[in-house]
Amino acid sequence: MHKLKVSFAVIAPIIGVIVAMVLLWNQYVFTSDLILLAVFYVLTVLGITIGYHRMLTHQGFQTFWPVRLFFLICGAMAWEGTPSQWAATHIRHHAHSDEEGDPHSPLEGFWHAHFGWLFMLSNIEDPKKYAPQLLKDPVVRFVDKTILVWFVLSLALPFALGGWTGLVWGGFVRIFLMNHVTWSVNSICHTFGKKDFQTTDESRNHWVVGLLALGEGWHNNHHAFPKSAFHGLKWWQVDGSGLLIALMEKLGLVWKVERVSPKALQAKESQDHATRSMLGELREKLMHSIQEKREALAHHPALEKKYQQMSDRLETIQKYLEKKKSWKRHTLLAYEKEIKHLTEVLADAGLLAFARS
Repeated sequence: MHKLKVSFAVIAPIIGVIVAMVLLWNQYVFTSDLILLAVFYVLTVLGITIGYHRMLTHQGFQTFWPVRLFFLICGAMAWEGTPSQWAATHIRHHAHSDEEGDPHSPLEGFWHAHFGWLFMLSNIEDPKKYAPQLLKDPVVRFVDKTILVWFVLSLALPFALGGWTGLVWGGFVRIFLMNHVTWSVNSICHTFGKKDFQTTDESRNHWVVGLLALGEGWHNNHHAFPKSAFHGLKWWQVDGSGLLIALMEKLGLVWKVERVSPKALQAKESQDHATRSMLGELREKLMHSIQEKREALAHHPALEKKYQQMSDRLETIQKYLEKKKSWKRHTLLAYEKEIKHLTEVLADAGLLAFARS
């Protein structure tokens, strides 16, 4: 049932895009259709970026309940699930970013990170585990329980305002564009782009996604400072969502807005070099140890067969270290402990010659 729901949410907008292309080819497109597309695109992107992400998940600012409700409803109209599930899944992503347990890491494949992960129910996190506080929030509970209303309304409004062509462009085409842009934060921004900060994951800054996703593309900045309500940290890093938050702050609609202070920014930049050097040395030590043991087993086929599970595990760890460019210290230390244990197993079996650390 979950796969059927996701399939509909993915395929229906694609069919809408095909219909839109036919209409465009036949020049049966009106200015009102494109206006509906732009308006609903901006509203639903802001619903995800400001409502679901910066406000709900990371608590980057506080606001009045009507403002909170407005942004969560806009987020619900994006067809990306309930606010509590979205927030819980994203919190899990930050807890295990590009590690085992990350629901949408590109280390499992680019298309898995883009939308393949959605088809596995185990990747949609239960709020009870990662965001139990949201289940006590009356505004969140209300939007959760009425999610189908907002799904339908996101199509009914464009239809009411623009007829069938309004439904195609302001409804299905908008959902297609909006979802693929926000999904690109998981895929493109963990694969391509620039790392301004040393983080423990593969997050990148990508200016195209930054523009289209109204600031979410400055993803490395976000992973370096998750609570910040502003993802664009330099003047040229255009952050549409951040600009709106700043405007609402001036109007008194939001308060307690989280920012990255110049002191925190300087401290992070100074710390990055030492962290990168330390983790790099630990990674190289592990790579050398793994390679040495795998070569020892490979030179003795009988041993390799006997210790096939050990050999496979060493290969898995090696591939992880080769694919990732940034690492978490506790993960590297855990792998070091695991490799040490495997070494002791070889030693206990009398294979000291093949188990040099």
